[in-house]
Amino acid sequence: MALVILVSGAAALAIPRVDAALQLDAALHQIAADLQSARTLAVASARRVRIVFTAGADRYSRELADDAGQYHPDRSRTLPRGIRVLAVNAGGTLAFSARGQAENATVTLADAHGTARALQLNQRGRVTILPPP
Repeated sequence: MALVILVSGAAALAIPRVDAALQLDAALHQIAADLQSARTLAVASARRVRIVFTAGADRYSRELADDAGQYHPDRSRTLPRGIRVLAVNAGGTLAFSARGQAENATVTLADAHGTARALQLNQRGRVTILPPP
């Protein structure tokens, strides 16, 4: 009986960390899918599309360029519970040309426990989720 209590107590302590790790993984995959979608939209519509991130925020947005080159909000997405944007280089904006090309950029996310994970976007528009450190 004591062994069952000990094991269940240890499991109860581990559940919040496991949940946070799952939320962080889901957020990385959500952003990767949205970046691929933005690239596809840029090529299909023959116009620039960008994803805008703000450090410390729990959301990001997609913006489309008009014929004059002005960006207009298209959609906004919220990250999974407890996940925030920790850092973004490239000024917080990941833009795709009408040919699907982009600039090198890295987006780093963090969960409520301070665990951070990142994904990279390269010049060809390929997204890579980086392994945990």
